[in-house]
Amino acid sequence: MSYAARFLQARGQQCTILRTPTAPSYVSMKQSSKNSASPAIREANWYGIMPATASLISGEVLQVDEDYYLIMTVGPDPATGELFFYAAKVNATLTLMRLDEDTDDDGNITQEWDEVSDDIYAFGQIITASLRQQDPGLLDVTEYVFYVAKTIGAQALDRIIYNGANYRVESIDDVGLPGVTRLQLAVDIRP
Repeated sequence: MSYAARFLQARGQQCTILRTPTAPSYVSMKQSSKNSASPAIREANWYGIMPATASLISGEVLQVDEDYYLIMTVGPDPATGELFFYAAKVNATLTLMRLDEDTDDDGNITQEWDEVSDDIYAFGQIITASLRQQDPGLLDVTEYVFYVAKTIGAQALDRIIYNGANYRVESIDDVGLPGVTRLQLAVDIRP
């Protein structure tokens, strides 16, 4: 066991990686952007270290006390051999719905929204004029941007329910981070 792993076990916080089955471990974390002008961004960005035996991967969710963190990137720390990670503090819980088309006994097409997944942990931002200037890739109709695990399997035109309101998945950006997808959402007025 390395010095860092012994330190984490002795002084780190207990945490749980939310996978099946859940995996208990130890972590040492701190905020990574104290110099940001936005309080929301300062609160959201975290980095830390955890034992390599935890096998943490990008897109997993880490629970520390009552807080949840979406793991954005993970890599080996060259100095210790343990896992160094960057995470975003979860600030939203989403439900993913998909439109299912079927035919009834008379041959009529029926449509119904089926729940694909609920309790999806996400980090989201409301789109502001300032954010539009920083990110020219945002669509004109985008109201929210959410970072979620790729494993949820979101598709274009799926419905996301957030705070009781319906949003349509307009764009899925899955290139930047290995296990995380960025969803651009617009207001969904479909029945």
